[in-house]
Amino acid sequence: MAIVSPNMVAPLRLDAGRFRELDVLERLREHLPAQFEVFHSIGLHSLQGPHDRYGEIDVAILAPDGSLLLMEVKAGAVVLRNGEIFKVYNDAECNVARQSLTQRAALQNRLGEAHLRTPLLSCLVLPDYTLDDTQLVSIPRERIIDATRFDMMVTLVQEWLSSVHSDVDRSALRRLLLNQFCATPNLDVLRDQLRGTVRHLADGLATWVPRVESLSGIYCVQATAGSGKTQLALQLLETAASSQLKALYVCYNRSLADYVRKIAPTRVEVVNYHDLCVDHHRRHHGEPDFAASGAFDAMVDTYQLASASFTARLDLLIIDEAQDFAPGWVDSVGNLLKRGGRLYLLEDAHQRLYQQDDFELEGAVVIRCQDNFRSPGAICDVINSLALAPSIRSMNPYRGDLPDILTYESDAQLVAGVEAAVNALLARGFALNDIAVVTGRGRNNSALLNRAQIGAWYTRRFTGEFDRSGEALWSAGDLLIESVYRYKGQSAPAVIVAEFDFKELDEHARRKLFVALTRAQMAASLVLSTDAERCLMAEVHANAQA
Repeated sequence: MAIVSPNMVAPLRLDAGRFRELDVLERLREHLPAQFEVFHSIGLHSLQGPHDRYGEIDVAILAPDGSLLLMEVKAGAVVLRNGEIFKVYNDAECNVARQSLTQRAALQNRLGEAHLRTPLLSCLVLPDYTLDDTQLVSIPRERIIDATRFDMMVTLVQEWLSSVHSDVDRSALRRLLLNQFCATPNLDVLRDQLRGTVRHLADGLATWVPRVESLSGIYCVQATAGSGKTQLALQLLETAASSQLKALYVCYNRSLADYVRKIAPTRVEVVNYHDLCVDHHRRHHGEPDFAASGAFDAMVDTYQLASASFTARLDLLIIDEAQDFAPGWVDSVGNLLKRGGRLYLLEDAHQRLYQQDDFELEGAVVIRCQDNFRSPGAICDVINSLALAPSIRSMNPYRGDLPDILTYESDAQLVAGVEAAVNALLARGFALNDIAVVTGRGRNNSALLNRAQIGAWYTRRFTGEFDRSGEALWSAGDLLIESVYRYKGQSAPAVIVAEFDFKELDEHARRKLFVALTRAQMAASLVLSTDAERCLMAEVHANAQA
């Protein structure tokens, strides 16, 4: 199967001519070998003296060696007059040979300006017209594919291109046909444009989910990473605040709660579940001893025991990262909801990083979404090729590049690999504060989360300690390093996925890798152990052959 560029997208209104052109493209794609590439709708701009001339080549077929065949497709009836072929439109007619010659000359000039020399063949496709024995002056009869030879089109194309040979730089020729320029994007502009565009696209959940009715008032939103769950939560909180309703947003990760608190309405309560438990302990049992072993678990138990007597005070309750909540947690915080209030559980089972029992809420309306607006298409391709989650659809307008992969066999090589990945991203135009290093290990077992410096940069990382008010303490530095467990729910323009070391791509490893990769808004790099890299490559090959 040949590659067609750009991707074929049928217009909303499909006239007969466009239908035939798509038919031609489909036949070429299905029956030409994979080494061929088919380009269509190639815009051409040339200068003739002081005048600008514009045109479009219907189809160009690039052979494996770089030879080119230009194909003009004329659907419907044509007129033969004085050895010339004319295509008749509503109020005008077009000399087909003259049009083809002009477009060929324009492309030939472009090739010359780019110093690309390659054989350039031409043909005319008349899929709805049968030529008789009339002699043609303008176009050789053997280079016309009429209705009687339409079924032979692919065979003829291969015969014609096999009769010539090219030594052209095929990659450079391909870029020219795609109208691609070798320019370096301004990442500051691109980053800001993407943030606005992705936020706008991902507002879909926030637009239609609040319109869904549930008799029970319980909504379970099972949506993949980057689908817009945070925008949905913010929209629900904004609506509640403007209506003078009592609302609470509660999640698993403290870092996610801190982030949402900054952007949510000030009148709503935003907290992570353990902080709810800490606050309850302070109010009823005094200042907790955070240094004591199992302090947080004890406060969770106390909170759940007391929850049966809670006063129902909430009109809206949002539980984010619900896949990481234990059933008892949901029940305890659910006791805060008034009769007739609404409960939204936002979750993604493939981001579950902790062993919790499954639970179901009776009467819940389930809403599912596999559209990822955050991650570039290339990163989604990697996720799908590794089957890290059920197939996700990339809705991000930015394609991006496949992640670079570096391997390590020791802590020293790991650190060197991260340093190299940071330097590579900086060279691409990312700023240091655009980059997040997301490690697959927790702080106690990580060679990265305990380092004060990597390369020339001091690291910004959670120290594992809290102040007297329970606030997390961070080191001073510019290069963010965070565990995949704590960084879930957040994102950065560029993410270095590091310190993943496994000998089997089991379910837990899949989920951690899925979470880490989907943090990237524009680019990702992988720094993996050699064992982990071999596992991923084996998985890709196995899935490709399945």
